[in-house]
Amino acid sequence: MKPKILSLVALVTLAALTSVATAQTKPAAKAEAKEQFFPGLPYRTGPFAPNGVPWANGYSDYLKLINAKGGINGVKIIYEECETGYDTARGVECYERLKGKHGGATVFQPLSTGITFALTEKAPGDKIPLITAGYGRSESQDGTVFKWNFPLAGTYWLAADVLVQTIGKKEGGLDKLKGKKSHPGLPRLAIWQRAYSPAARARCHAWLHAAIAASDLARC
Repeated sequence: MKPKILSLVALVTLAALTSVATAQTKPAAKAEAKEQFFPGLPYRTGPFAPNGVPWANGYSDYLKLINAKGGINGVKIIYEECETGYDTARGVECYERLKGKHGGATVFQPLSTGITFALTEKAPGDKIPLITAGYGRSESQDGTVFKWNFPLAGTYWLAADVLVQTIGKKEGGLDKLKGKKSHPGLPRLAIWQRAYSPAARARCHAWLHAAIAASDLARC
């Protein structure tokens, strides 16, 4: 992810986290709360560390800045990290280790598609929101599918769809993409948009296989 895009996603995420914390401090039951726990699942190590280190540092520093300015409506943030190395098993272990600390987690950011898939099954039972900023599960774009997942700034698949839409616009329409070839060595691209009924998913799946075999760009 490019630095500018990474910074934008981080800002959107931090703003949303502030909103979540603000919303949770409004009810009377939370009136006495002076602290809220924001656990972190960074990946300062592992294959994606060059991307993970600046994000983790910026996020931690921003939370310190919020506390230095008095917190969110007077509520200070407790922050504790558990290193995942972008590994799904370690991410789940960290989630289980942190979720009940300091009175309970306010929100989790998996920071990994694999960890997101694993935690999506746990979030409803634990009633802890998952924020996936620019990644995560495509189905979470529909809030009725995974009610505890919040895909801020879309998902990878939304980004891929934007790419296809942009290429289609430059070529004079999506229908003009049929038969187009990518540069040698580049992967073929297919976009499978939301199709939730079993019959629709089956039709779309079959169509994409046929389309990919025939051309490089396909969209369902």
